[in-house]
Amino acid sequence: MARVQVILSDVLDERFTAYCEAKGYKKSTLAARLIKDHLDREGYAAQSSLPLATPTQRRKTGTQAQE
Repeated sequence: MARVQVILSDVLDERFTAYCEAKGYKKSTLAARLIKDHLDREGYAAQSSLPLATPTQRRKTGTQAQE
C-alpha cells in the first residue's frame, strides 16, 4: 500500500483534526476516502498495467533453422 505525506497549514490542520474527532474518523481513512471520492467525481480511472512476458513466454519470431 502506498503512503502519502500531506503538509497542512496550522489552521487547516486544526479544522481537519476537529472534524475527524467530531465525526469519529481516523485522519488517514478520511483522507483516502476524500481522494477516492474526488477521483470518482472527476471520472478518472487509472489504466492497469499489463504484465510483461518473460523471455521464455515471448512469441518466437523469424524463421526456423533450415535442416
